[in-house]
Amino acid sequence: MSEGRTLLVLGAGGFLGGHLVAAAERAGLRTVAATREGSEGAPPCDLLDPASLAATLAAVKPDLIVNAAGSASVGRSWEQPGEAFAVNATGVLNLLEAVTRSAPAAHVLCLSSADVYGVRTEGELPLKEELEPRPVTPYGASKAAMEVLCGQYGRGRGLRIGVARVFNLIGPGQSPRFAVPSFAQRIAEAEATGAAEFELALGNSAAIRDFADVRDGARALVEISLRELTGTYNVCSGEGRTIAAVVEELSRQARLEVAVRREPGLERPADPPALVGDPSRLREATGLSSATPLARTLADLLEEWRARPAGA
Repeated sequence: MSEGRTLLVLGAGGFLGGHLVAAAERAGLRTVAATREGSEGAPPCDLLDPASLAATLAAVKPDLIVNAAGSASVGRSWEQPGEAFAVNATGVLNLLEAVTRSAPAAHVLCLSSADVYGVRTEGELPLKEELEPRPVTPYGASKAAMEVLCGQYGRGRGLRIGVARVFNLIGPGQSPRFAVPSFAQRIAEAEATGAAEFELALGNSAAIRDFADVRDGARALVEISLRELTGTYNVCSGEGRTIAAVVEELSRQARLEVAVRREPGLERPADPPALVGDPSRLREATGLSSATPLARTLADLLEEWRARPAGA
């Protein structure tokens, strides 16, 4: 039951955070959207500022907390590994300390990543939550460290903590710093020029990823919070697709011919060849499954970029 409970969403100004707030409000929760700048119902809240966390918890008095704040870019983590660890690990340490002091009865959901699994054998796919984290990227390592902290605070402090290993969520509102929205942006901008064809540069197009619509992912995260589940849950579709297949679907929907060119300089170091999750545990706990077809998600992304003014 959602009636009477207050959900605090940290990082509400981000891509997933915004969808989370919308999904929580549709579920009937009193939802407070916390950002570093401050918002209606919450003072400025920064994971790296323990005093701001304490002030936010005191002001909101949440029953449920979802931490959607943090550094979300695998690519950037190679350039700034300290930043990823500071926000994703130390920031969560600050949050759990604040919860221990000010809201120990609240349920906390922390967002991890498929990147904690690292490079696995074909026989280990689809990836199950029981697999030991083995990250190969700084981003994945920062999330694995966060998971260790969540386990420690659950066992040592008695906090009720859920961990969601979120796979590749895509959809409207996502920054073009990420691969799929950048593809949609470049195709839409090429369409706007009236060109008949366009060449799209790709890095490792053979990489297999588990793509799901962000709106489905947000709904799943709200269900984990509503049910106050503890433990670890994959948030994924359970279906693997190559980057090339995603581009092929975007090309099918494009209003011009799209050619693909391999650009080795765009490839990341130590890129896991396949990250595909097993959604069984989440489905059994909530009854939910990924409902939005990939073609619909990509169509929405393309339409979003087509509607934007040039250069926006």
